[in-house]
Amino acid sequence: MASNVTQWIRERFATAPAIYGLIVYVVLIIATSDDEPEAGFVLLWSVVALVVFYIAHSFAEALGAHEQRRISAAIRKGLVHSAGMLYAAILPSIALIICAFLDVRGDDAANWALLVGVVLLAYLGYQAMADRGARVWARILSAFLTALLGFIIMFIDYAVH
Repeated sequence: MASNVTQWIRERFATAPAIYGLIVYVVLIIATSDDEPEAGFVLLWSVVALVVFYIAHSFAEALGAHEQRRISAAIRKGLVHSAGMLYAAILPSIALIICAFLDVRGDDAANWALLVGVVLLAYLGYQAMADRGARVWARILSAFLTALLGFIIMFIDYAVH
């Protein structure tokens, strides 16, 4: 039986939209830091871009909710289902806020946000195997591979854009 904290984290961060949102958000931060020298601006523009992605994702979910007879129910479902994208931005944003208060340069702040994102992915990989009752070595391997794959996806996404 999972603790209340583990269950809360699982419901918000261990969802497909949250994991996708985390990867997208970190890439937005890295891309924004190329043009902005200050961590505060990196945070602002990354959040704005993520909100646009959240709206687009929610819109797609609403249009795809064919089982919903009423459009309001489909929109609500899309907003709720996609909320993980916003939850995923919390920890990297905290890193950026701290960097802004410490007057850290934008590219260095982006590196901190990237580190937080990769560590969060590692935790999710570890927890996914722990939930399945895997041995500790398998949990650690899953954490490493999840973080590595997330980092590779972030790197490729950044390079393409």
